[in-house]
Amino acid sequence: MADKVPSPMWQALNELHNDVQRELAGVSGALKDANRRMAGGKGEVWVGPTARTWGSDLSGAAGDVATQANAFADYVSRQLAAQPKEVTQGEANTERLILSGRLR
Repeated sequence: MADKVPSPMWQALNELHNDVQRELAGVSGALKDANRRMAGGKGEVWVGPTARTWGSDLSGAAGDVATQANAFADYVSRQLAAQPKEVTQGEANTERLILSGRLR
């Protein structure tokens, strides 16, 4: 059996996973403060019918950002879990080519 080496793909996914986890709260909450201040067009920054429409859109966008950020974090976690931590040297070479964009 061939000796195993660290998987470059696993290492790249692990770095991405760590970066995503570190930034997740900030990304998920990126629009929460603006949404809170708008309060659906009844808040402290802008009021009136147009503000209510815009505030409703903002509220939806704030929820969408959080949902998408969490879905991406889950996707990265699943990909990391599915990737072996160690591979053969030949597999590692192929992974390096894929990560460099020279092989698809």
